[in-house]
Amino acid sequence: MVMKLKRRTISAITAATFAASVLAGCSGSGGDGGGKSKGDAGGASQQPGKEVVLRVWGPHDFMKGDESPGQQMVKIFNEKYKGSIRVEMKYMPWAEYNTAIQAAVTSNDLPDIFNLPQNIDFQQVVASKWIRPLDGLVSDAWKKQFYDGAFAEGVNVIGGKTYTWPIFGPQLNQLLYYNKDVLKNAGLDPEKPPKTWDELRSMAKTVTEKGKGDIFGAVFAMAENGYATNTVTGFAAGINNLEASINGFNYKTGAYTYGSKAISDSVKFILDLKKDGSILPSAYNLKHPEAGALFGQGKAAFLFDGRWRMWLIKRDTPDAKFGMAPLPTPTGEPMIMHHTLATNSGFMVNDKTKYPEAVGKFIEEGLASDLFYERFMKSGVALSPIEKLNADKSKYPYPEYETFAKLHQDLLRLRPDPLVRNPEVVKVLVEIGGMGQPKIKPSFNEILQAIITGAEKDPDAALKQYNEKMTKGFKDGLDKMKQSGVKVEPGDFSFSNWDPKKDYTAKDYEAVKK
Repeated sequence: MVMKLKRRTISAITAATFAASVLAGCSGSGGDGGGKSKGDAGGASQQPGKEVVLRVWGPHDFMKGDESPGQQMVKIFNEKYKGSIRVEMKYMPWAEYNTAIQAAVTSNDLPDIFNLPQNIDFQQVVASKWIRPLDGLVSDAWKKQFYDGAFAEGVNVIGGKTYTWPIFGPQLNQLLYYNKDVLKNAGLDPEKPPKTWDELRSMAKTVTEKGKGDIFGAVFAMAENGYATNTVTGFAAGINNLEASINGFNYKTGAYTYGSKAISDSVKFILDLKKDGSILPSAYNLKHPEAGALFGQGKAAFLFDGRWRMWLIKRDTPDAKFGMAPLPTPTGEPMIMHHTLATNSGFMVNDKTKYPEAVGKFIEEGLASDLFYERFMKSGVALSPIEKLNADKSKYPYPEYETFAKLHQDLLRLRPDPLVRNPEVVKVLVEIGGMGQPKIKPSFNEILQAIITGAEKDPDAALKQYNEKMTKGFKDGLDKMKQSGVKVEPGDFSFSNWDPKKDYTAKDYEAVKK
C-alpha cells in the first residue's frame, strides 16, 4: 500500500470541463449502488427496511485492497449497519480516477462521496452546487476533533459552510534517516546522528572511506521530480526558513526565493558531499523506491526523504535498524518547516445524494473517525488530522513512530495561506497551476539535476534565471486574472506579521486584514 500526497497533473479533465458540466446541470448520485439516481436536491429519506448503498470513490492507496485501512474500516462499518447501510468503496489510481470522475460528471452519475481532482476552481464548484456542505450531516463534536487550523474560511469553508476536511495530519516533507548498522560498522555512534552540516559531511566521508566502494555516506532520489527539490529546500530551512518553502515562495515578503543565499548554500552543500565522493554514485539515476531500498539494505548511512519513507523502510526492509532526525543545519540549531492543514482537496458529498443522513453517519462514524484513523496510523504511513489520536502512543505501530510523531510536533508550524486572506486567490492558482508553476521549464528539479551532475556549470546564474521565470509567471497570471475582473492583488500573497517560528493563527489573519 503506497500513499501518495502529491497529485499528478490532470490532463484528461480541466477546470473548464468541470465547470461546463456543472453548469449544464450535474445531478448524479450513487444512492442505489448503480445506474443514475434522480433524488431531489435535499435527498430522499431512507425507506424502512431498505438497505442504503453508498458509493465512495477515491485515488488514495489507503483504500486499495481488502487489508487497507479504508477497506477494513468499511467492513466493520457495514457489519455494524448490516441491512441498513452498505458502503461500496472504490479505489482507482489517479489517471483512471480522473477519467472516471469526468465520465460521472458528464453522465450525471457522481458517487455519494468522492475526492476532488486537482486544478479545479473550488469556489466555482461550490457556487455551482454540485457538492453540498457537511453542516447538518455531521455534529459539531465531529468537527471539533480536528486540529486547530483544519478548517478555514476561503479554503474548505465557504460562506460559513464546511465542505470537506483534511484527510492527513501534519506532514514533514524532509527528514534525515540514518542507518544505525552502517554507522556502527564505520566506527561511529549509531545513536548520535549529525546535527550540523560539518558533522554530516565528516560522518558521510568516514562511512564512504570505510565502505571501500560498496557503502557510501548518503543517498537520495535525484532522478525523480520533486525529491531533489525537497532535499534542497529542506536544507535551506536550516538557514532561513522564510526562504525554504517547498514552492520556493516567501509568504512574508510575497516573492520567490530560488535565487536566495539559503537555496544557493544548500545546493553548494550537496555539491560538497559530491566532491567528497560521499553520495552513492547511482543516486543520480535513482527514483525514490530504489533510493529507499538501498538505504534499507545498508548501502548508505544517510537518506534525505519525506515522512512517507518510514513505513516503506519498515515494509520493504523490515530488518533495517534506522533512526530519524531533523536535517542538520549549519549551526546545529533545529530547523523549522511549514505546512497548512486546511485543504479543499479532500472528500466531498454529492449535492444530489439520495441519502444524506446515511452519508453523514458514514463520515462521522467511518471515513473521518477513530475507526478509520486508528487503522490508518497502524499502517505507519502518516499522522492523522485528529490531535488526540496522534498523542496516544498506544496507537503507534512500532517504536520509530514515537520519534516520527515528536519530530512533526517539534519542527512543523502553520504558515499563512493566501486563500484564507482572499478566496479569489484560487483563480490565480488555477491559472498558473499552483505556486510551483509546473508549466515553467526546465523545472527546479531538472535544474538541480543539471547542477548536481555537473551539466550546469554556473549554479547561481541558473537559480537566478529560474527565479526570474517564476516571478514573471506569477505576475503574468495575477495580472491576467485582474484584467478579467478578479479582485486580487500581489499583497494578498504577503504577510508582514508572520513569525516563522510560530503557528500563524486566526488572530494573525485578522490583524493583517485590518
